[in-house]
Amino acid sequence: MPPSRNRHSAQKVFTWDKIKMALSAAEEGFYIWNIKTGVIHYTDRCLTMMGASRKEKAPNIFTQPELTIHEEDQAFFSQEVRRYLDGHSHMPMRIEIRMKKLNSKSWSWVRVNGIARRDKQRRPVMLIGVWVNITRRKTAELRAAEDRDLFHTLIEHIPDSIYFKNRESRFVLANSATANKLGVPTPADLTGRTDAYFFDKTMSDISRNEELDIMKTGRPIRARLHHETWLHRDDTWSQISKFPWYGRNGDLKGIVGISSDVTKLVKTEIKARETARILEERNKSLEKEIDLAREIQFALLPYELPSRSRTERGVTRKADFHHIFTPSEGVAGDWFDAFPVGDSGVGAIVCDVMGHGIRAALIASMLRGLMEQLSHLADNPAAFLTSLNHQLSKILQRANTTMFASAVYIYLDLETGVMTASTAGHPHPIVLGPDGIARKMPLPRGIAMGLLDDAAYQNAQFPLLPGSRILMYTDGLTEAANAEGEEMGVERLIDYFNNSTAKTTKDFVHQALTCVAKFTGCTNQADDICMLGISYSEHEEETGH
Repeated sequence: MPPSRNRHSAQKVFTWDKIKMALSAAEEGFYIWNIKTGVIHYTDRCLTMMGASRKEKAPNIFTQPELTIHEEDQAFFSQEVRRYLDGHSHMPMRIEIRMKKLNSKSWSWVRVNGIARRDKQRRPVMLIGVWVNITRRKTAELRAAEDRDLFHTLIEHIPDSIYFKNRESRFVLANSATANKLGVPTPADLTGRTDAYFFDKTMSDISRNEELDIMKTGRPIRARLHHETWLHRDDTWSQISKFPWYGRNGDLKGIVGISSDVTKLVKTEIKARETARILEERNKSLEKEIDLAREIQFALLPYELPSRSRTERGVTRKADFHHIFTPSEGVAGDWFDAFPVGDSGVGAIVCDVMGHGIRAALIASMLRGLMEQLSHLADNPAAFLTSLNHQLSKILQRANTTMFASAVYIYLDLETGVMTASTAGHPHPIVLGPDGIARKMPLPRGIAMGLLDDAAYQNAQFPLLPGSRILMYTDGLTEAANAEGEEMGVERLIDYFNNSTAKTTKDFVHQALTCVAKFTGCTNQADDICMLGISYSEHEEETGH
């Protein structure tokens, strides 16, 4: 088609009315500003954007920007308009501003387009253009920018390493924590690099194969512990999660990784395991030593306590014994003994050292050794305990330690039939009389040994009644507790003796153990239990005729 006919055709088709219709359909406003006269003309769409009506005289946006342009955009708008009119740009004018509504407080984003008509001296005489409402696009852009800022702020302040890699496992984006970990000045210095730049081949190959599998299968890895071996640094450990990175259209772009440094925790765990191994070895060694100490302690205790008897003027007086010793741990602070004193006496002692285990057992062994030195006082329980306390107190003072031990000591004189007893802070023995009634032995109170060097103890004497039985015990017996935490107490034990009979000394002692088991509902005691039972009997010797 000839060019002249082409131009003629365009003039006939694109009439002013059609141009206005096209502008209306495009929701764009049209304006003409006569720069010489200062008069400006707006189409209805411009007035709508400005919040004005046809009846109102709308302000000139170019000469009165303060009336309709957002205050933050006024200086920029005036500067860009002047720059264009002064001929600093050969492109049409395009300025994006926030336009205020004249009759409300709302505003919208508008792009002001324009092209100047100039005179022969290239001075602008008229500016013609359109306004385009870009509020939706601009709002979306601002929201996207805000989302980017929020995302950037978030990943920058998270102490964990966060990074994006492309399909070649090259860094595309990372936060400062990642840059710090990998030893580069800024996250931008990571762009394009792979793990092979930082880690040894074994580690970088593991990472690459891992990421290839994620991109192939779409299966993420979560909280996997990595032992990281570097090219020029000490080994570290990280807990790493990786998952596929998909673009907006669903196409695979690479992987996203999150890494938390757990080196301190892992090293602490390794050290703890090593410490646990050492402790286990030491515990095994200690257990062997405790087993040996236990064997020695049991070896020192009398395995059997033979009966002791004395015949005087045709009457034989006899004392029978039975004991139970059950430590709660390998070794115990409880101990007992019964031994002959002179030609006609028997001494019996039960002792309980404060606490449990080796310390208590050590003090118990020391007391047994001291007791051997006091055999000359064995027929006087008060003097015996007084001297034993004095010796123990001196040793504890030199050792600068606080310990104490309770004890009860009974001397049976089989020649006179008299029993003498004294206690040092110990539970009073229970006496089961020949009448079948059990009661606590009334003894003067005495302080536990080892607390006061000059403590003195008192004797109490009682006649030995044939058929009587005596139970000496440590507080592990009466302080045994049931499931509700209630202790058994001595009164329950006395009631149990009152309602039962025992044929032998062994039966008598085992009745106490049965009473504890029934009350607590179990056979495992929390404290050491030590009991020594004594039965006293008399009978006349038969004479021949």
